[in-house]
Amino acid sequence: MKKRTGAKAEEGSLELKYCERCGGLWLRPVGGQQIYCTVCAQAMAELPPPSTEVKRKATRRNDWEFEEEFAGYASSESELDEAGGLI
Repeated sequence: MKKRTGAKAEEGSLELKYCERCGGLWLRPVGGQQIYCTVCAQAMAELPPPSTEVKRKATRRNDWEFEEEFAGYASSESELDEAGGLI
């Protein structure tokens, strides 16, 4: 694609890019860092900045608590139907 600037012609290359927000296709200069189309870039700019607050990790249940909770559901394999559910 050629761009005209006064009497000089400048040559620039474009690449096809998909928007990482909406999935739409658009063109950007080769090697460009834009990841959003114009509409989504404006929408993203209006959002508040991401939080830097450290979130608390979810506590993992001990395996023995899980086994006790579900111990009475199927005491043997014969109680399971072919699809793997309870009869």
